[in-house]
Amino acid sequence: MFNPANETHFSLNIKDQPHDLQVLNFTGVERISQPYLFQVEAVSEQPDIDLESLLGKAVFLAFTPQGAGIHGIIQSFAQRESGKRLTRYQLNIAPQLSYLARRTNQRIFQALNVPQIISTVLEEHGILSNSYQFQLGPTVYPPRDYCVQYDETDLHFIQRLCEEEGIHYHFQHSPDAHMLVFGDDQSVFPKLGQPTVYLPGSGMVANEPAIRRFAMRQHTRSSRVTQRDYNFETPRLLLEAAYKQPQAQDAKALPDLEDYSYPGHFSERERGKHLSQRALERHRSDYRLAEGKSDQPALISGHFLEISDHPRSEWNDLWLIHQVHHEGKQPQVLEESMTHDTGDTDDFQQGYRNSFVATPWDIPYRPTLLHPKPQVLGSQTAVVTGPAGEEIHCDQYGRIKVQFHWDREGSGDDKSSCWLRVASNWAGDLYGGIAIPRVGMEVVVTFLEADPDQPLVTGCLYHAENNVPYALPANKTRSTFKTLSSPGGAGYNELRLEDKKGEEQIFIHAQRDLDKNIEHDQKIHIGNERHDTVEANSFSEFKAEEHITVTSDRKVETKANDHLSIGVSQHTQLGTAQLTKAGREIHLKAGQKMVIEAGVELTLQAGGSFIKLDPSGISMVGPIIRYNAGGAPGKGTGIAALLPAIPLPADIDKAGELLERVSSNLAASKPIKELNNRLRIQLKRPYEKEGIAGQSYVLNMDGIEHKGITTTDGYIDHHLPGSVKKATLKFYPFGEGNQAWTWEIDINKQAPANDVLGRQSRLKNLGFYSGVLDGIDGPTTQYATRCFQRACQLPDKDHITTSEQDLLTKQHNV
Repeated sequence: MFNPANETHFSLNIKDQPHDLQVLNFTGVERISQPYLFQVEAVSEQPDIDLESLLGKAVFLAFTPQGAGIHGIIQSFAQRESGKRLTRYQLNIAPQLSYLARRTNQRIFQALNVPQIISTVLEEHGILSNSYQFQLGPTVYPPRDYCVQYDETDLHFIQRLCEEEGIHYHFQHSPDAHMLVFGDDQSVFPKLGQPTVYLPGSGMVANEPAIRRFAMRQHTRSSRVTQRDYNFETPRLLLEAAYKQPQAQDAKALPDLEDYSYPGHFSERERGKHLSQRALERHRSDYRLAEGKSDQPALISGHFLEISDHPRSEWNDLWLIHQVHHEGKQPQVLEESMTHDTGDTDDFQQGYRNSFVATPWDIPYRPTLLHPKPQVLGSQTAVVTGPAGEEIHCDQYGRIKVQFHWDREGSGDDKSSCWLRVASNWAGDLYGGIAIPRVGMEVVVTFLEADPDQPLVTGCLYHAENNVPYALPANKTRSTFKTLSSPGGAGYNELRLEDKKGEEQIFIHAQRDLDKNIEHDQKIHIGNERHDTVEANSFSEFKAEEHITVTSDRKVETKANDHLSIGVSQHTQLGTAQLTKAGREIHLKAGQKMVIEAGVELTLQAGGSFIKLDPSGISMVGPIIRYNAGGAPGKGTGIAALLPAIPLPADIDKAGELLERVSSNLAASKPIKELNNRLRIQLKRPYEKEGIAGQSYVLNMDGIEHKGITTTDGYIDHHLPGSVKKATLKFYPFGEGNQAWTWEIDINKQAPANDVLGRQSRLKNLGFYSGVLDGIDGPTTQYATRCFQRACQLPDKDHITTSEQDLLTKQHNV
């Protein structure tokens, strides 16, 4: 092409840079979803052009005087040999996008979708909104909760994201700029001007550009795609999606060639189906592939080419150009003898030509997966983070947030990462083990499928600032699990095992309470001594018999009063003697009769008088002995035995559930209960009948605090929003600012009081019950019932009568 031969057609226009460079030859390749690169050889009469001043300059390489060409940035500029008058220069032209290949990064994007992430990266490189466009179809790209650019260039990163989503890009050129255009369907590709005629090579020079060669081949490709994934928040849901190539009824059946992959990187089936369709379109985007050669300089990848005059009529249609290899030569710019400018063996010596790859217009284009996601090989460590002032920060699954050592942009708070699941040694349904790593701890992080977007915490590590509980190696025989009170520290719980020979020990420390629940037997054997110290009261209750055997002496000291109440009889048998001494009085009283029996002798003595009964008779000695002569018996103080308090039960929990086989259906969700719109509760101290009047309280509903004072009869009365299900009540019996009593109140519509669950919820709201609302009439429920009965001055028992149920409902009054 190009006639006559003594005219120049290729030119360079460098922005704001006057020059006399003339294009000698060029080659370049540009394709959809790839930055282009052109190598241009030019000549100039100036042997000393400032090479550095041209780097980064905008340049337009014109293929024709009419304006077809490539716009870009000078990426490199080199000076070659010089002749008598002309000097050769070589420059590479690439899009501004190619700069992204020069920067590598490791960082985290959160709550952004792919177009937003790409825009962020582009604008960091000065590619502003007037230099790129997103012309996307109706598809909604969901935000990615957590997206990591891990040890990859910015260019690799955005190309990977585009390939994962099925988004393509191409360039549109003008003499002043090049526009980067992103799209996800065929409508984004513009059409080249007039149709280009098909004119096979005849050796003659054509008047107009033409397609010289055009051939097509068809490939076997996958016919369906199936993807599967797993979401721990819906573990019973089989996350599988598939898409099959639709066919006309009269079309030849495709072989069933399935592409199955896991993980599919989706958490909802609709999203999985969308990704499966994009994957199949990617497989089949080149199953009909055309290759051609032409001298049409207007051919640009990412545009539609219309062919005319081809003998195969169905090919006279629109074709999407995937790739173009450009080549141009104009040796006429040389006016002197220099080293030959080409070593080509073919007969192309002058003009323009190209070769191209295209597909039919109606086959959706999807970029090939050429940029795989980097893998994290092995584990890393990170530091646990959380909001300011928080010592433990987790969600309902026990997940935590961390700051990776490589993350330069992380803020070291609750925004530093996504939620990371924490591995446990055992995890069942309401059973297993859990220990939440705390803010500031160093943790070991591994990655599911080596995917940097799926971190998982597998353990914790000590370091120079977080020291081990006991100095090592001095205490290397100790194994311990020691916690720290939160917030504020200062206290701890600990289970410690000492295995040092001769000093073996199991040590338990409870900073506050230690509760034990044994559903059947407890057997304890102590090889030597046992020492128990209770700083306050001790309470024991045996609901059947108690058996105690003391082989040697028993020594008991009660430094105040000793109260013993026996429901029926007391039997005391002494082997030798019973010796009792009272500092002031001994009072024995029987309701009907008292028998004092001695085998040999019985003596009553007071002051200087006595009565003695023995085998010899009855002896009475005293200054005066009166017989039926008046006087009155002495009176004792009388018994006032107090009943023991009922011991508080240990905290209890409910058993977990057996794990079931995974099914493809979600478990049915529980129905939402009807809600009340009013809360009315009377506050009373244990064992007191009257309500507590005029005291401060705080009622928290949905995070909003309502402060108030109890009424004259001890009630609080609040209207509730319909959305409130739970409330927290804090009551200050000793004044605000002192220790508070706290109740978690269930606002749901309650079962009747004759139902165990209804009784539990009422007792809990009144402060008597502290267990789980499980509908089980167990020890904790029975204890709470007895406490309520005593508070109402009723006989305490494990069960509740109908009248007591009515009283409970009245006292509760919700």
